[in-house]
Amino acid sequence: MDNILSKIDGLLEKPCYLIDIFPRTVPETPDRRYFAVEEIFQRSRPELVERFCRILLKLYCYYDFLLVDGAACTEKPDPAALLERAAGDLTLLLPACGALVMLSGDDLYLRVYHPDRRLAELLAQLAGAEGLFFYRAP
Repeated sequence: MDNILSKIDGLLEKPCYLIDIFPRTVPETPDRRYFAVEEIFQRSRPELVERFCRILLKLYCYYDFLLVDGAACTEKPDPAALLERAAGDLTLLLPACGALVMLSGDDLYLRVYHPDRRLAELLAQLAGAEGLFFYRAP
């Protein structure tokens, strides 16, 4: 497990991409309107989580996942377990391409660390099919 945690730590230092409701990072404004808008979107977060789940389930058809949950790891988790975990915090390693996918409990975006070109292209297509955007985080 220590090896997996150190691998996650290393991946967190790699380039990060987002699957987001916005096509790029929203600039901060003096009136802080983003936060008012975010509050509205938080009310419909269950619908957004459903979109993330559809992306992850489709992605699972192409890549093996390692579900990391605290001190436990589940190799090739049951799809229902993925859906259950997506309601809160979710950490997935994709061993075949050395990428990391993370969802935090109240985020309106899914983070993807160190995707190779093939994974990035697939995620862009899957995100677009769900009305979401895939881009490199600043």
